[in-house]
Amino acid sequence: MADNQNMIVEEPKKKLTWAGFKAGFKEWGRKQIVNLKRRPTNIAFFVLIITSLVYLIGYSSVAQFLYSQQINTSVVRWSGLCSFITFLFSILVFLLFMNSFPKRKKTNIVMLVFTYVFLATMIFTNAVCISENAEVLSTAIDPEAFFTEARNLHIAHIVFLCITIVVLSLTPLIKKGLMKINTRKELESTVNELKNGIDLEDAD
Repeated sequence: MADNQNMIVEEPKKKLTWAGFKAGFKEWGRKQIVNLKRRPTNIAFFVLIITSLVYLIGYSSVAQFLYSQQINTSVVRWSGLCSFITFLFSILVFLLFMNSFPKRKKTNIVMLVFTYVFLATMIFTNAVCISENAEVLSTAIDPEAFFTEARNLHIAHIVFLCITIVVLSLTPLIKKGLMKINTRKELESTVNELKNGIDLEDAD
C-alpha cells in the first residue's frame, strides 16, 4: 500500500533576502531599459500623459472662473472657447501621438506634424486665457481663490507642454543615449556552473 501511494514532495520555500530583492529589481530595471531602447518614444508619451492630466484634473478651477458672476464678460471674450479647445486637444493629442509612432512601422510624419500643431495651439490658447485672467484680477475688488488657481493652471500647463515638445524633439538623441547603456544579462552564474562541472570531471 505504501508503495502505491503518491509521494507529495513539498518544494522548499525561497527566503526573501536583500540580495535577491536587489537582483530582481536590477533585472526589472534592465527589462525597462530594453523596452525603452525598442520604443524610446514612450518617454515622450509618458510626459504627454502627465501634461494632459495636469490640465484635465485641474479644469474645475477654470470652469468656476468662466461661470463666476464676478467676471466682466466684455473682458473675458475668448477664454471660454480657448479653454474648450485646450480641453478637447488634451484628449485628441493622444490619438495623434499614437498614430505618429505605429509599432514596427516608420514614423508617420503627417501625424507627427499635427501633434506639434496641437501642442503649439494649446500653448496659444492657454496664453489667451492667462491674458484675460490677468485683466480680471487687476479689476476685481475681491477675487475668488479659483481666479488665481485657474491662472496658475494655465501657466503650469504651458510649462508642461513646452517640456513635452522638448522631450519629443530630443527623442533621437535620447535613443542614442539609451543604446549606449549595457543591458546584456550577466552570465557569471552559468560560467561558475561550467567551471564546477569541469572541476568535478577532473577530480574523477
